Amino acid sequence: MRSLATYIGFRYSADRSGNQLVSFLSRLSMVGLILGVALLVVVLSVMNGFDREMRNRILALVPHITFQPWSSQPSSERDWQQLQDDVERHPRVLATAPFVQGNAMLIKGGAVEPSVFFGVEPSSEQRVSRIQEYVDLNLLTPNSSDLILGKALADRLKLDTGDRVTLGVPQAEGRQNVRFVQMNVAAIVATGTELDQQLMLMHIDQARALFAASPPVSLRVSVDDVFAAPQIAWELASVHGRDYLLKDWSQQFGNMYHAIQMSRKLVVIMLLAVVAVAVFNVVSTLVMVVNDKRADIGILRSQGASQGDILRIFLTYGAVIGAVGAAAGGIVGVLLALGISDLVAGIEHLFGLKLLQSDVYPINYLPSDVRLADVLMVCATAYAMSLLATIYPAWRASRMAPAEALRSS
Repeated sequence: MRSLATYIGFRYSADRSGNQLVSFLSRLSMVGLILGVALLVVVLSVMNGFDREMRNRILALVPHITFQPWSSQPSSERDWQQLQDDVERHPRVLATAPFVQGNAMLIKGGAVEPSVFFGVEPSSEQRVSRIQEYVDLNLLTPNSSDLILGKALADRLKLDTGDRVTLGVPQAEGRQNVRFVQMNVAAIVATGTELDQQLMLMHIDQARALFAASPPVSLRVSVDDVFAAPQIAWELASVHGRDYLLKDWSQQFGNMYHAIQMSRKLVVIMLLAVVAVAVFNVVSTLVMVVNDKRADIGILRSQGASQGDILRIFLTYGAVIGAVGAAAGGIVGVLLALGISDLVAGIEHLFGLKLLQSDVYPINYLPSDVRLADVLMVCATAYAMSLLATIYPAWRASRMAPAEALRSS
């Protein structure tokens, strides 16, 4: 009888010849569950994509830790090289690279853009950053006046590779004069991140030559675990903090990263509420099915079916709806998540829109990262909620007396 009860439950779930309203509501509840699960999978994949891009793109381009001298007095070669040797002795430091930074104005025609330039040593910079994946730093040579600009910065000034641009660099403190230098745009780099808004690189020798007095040399540091950078910075500061200001990536991008994590949790909670509403429709559908099958219940009970058999029939019915809804929703969600980046890019191209701007968001495109664990978690949760929602209507059907069921049918 147990296998027969399961078979009847499957027959009820596939039967479309009965009450048309009940059949329609049954399909509607299943569609609602499919859409809820699919939406949750897509949004989770997008949030995972932002998390992945934050880790692998933005945090791979910015220094994990920076050393900047407290004093504005120029540092000798021996000073920063000694610091470099000391820092690289730390067991978790992978590489270091010297740099010089300064404020400047980029002037092209009547357009002026304030920015911060960084003078880097190409071979050392490649060891602490993945910028080489986007632009050839070897274009920067000691005796040239070449610049590498971020794409968004270049676009605001309508600059292209090979153009000339004027760089205005304020001189020593307390002096009003500004030094103007003609520079050549050697390359434009498009990382797809907010770094494109202000990125300006030149060779470290060229950067030092822009100042009346040789500026202090700072240090970029790359570590073996980007999320351990705050702890490593604290350890290094206990030794070098008297002479250098230490900053780690979390002071600039930490709030953004934690905001992504918090948004992910809030979105999951809200969309689980959407799935819960879809599951509530399953409850309503099963209550109507029970009322519609009162005669069948009465006949089965009069033929010897137990309360447990009736319970099993309607639990099977709800389990089929939950399984189909969760599985179909997972498949639809994965397909949408895999194509969401291209879909959004196509919409942007078709309508001439830019949905994500790198001056507002950390990246200027919509990423997606489908993770099997998340898909299985969403589907399993939806299925479990469907089973729980099935218990009350099935229990109510099992408690129905045969004579009452036949009399009211």
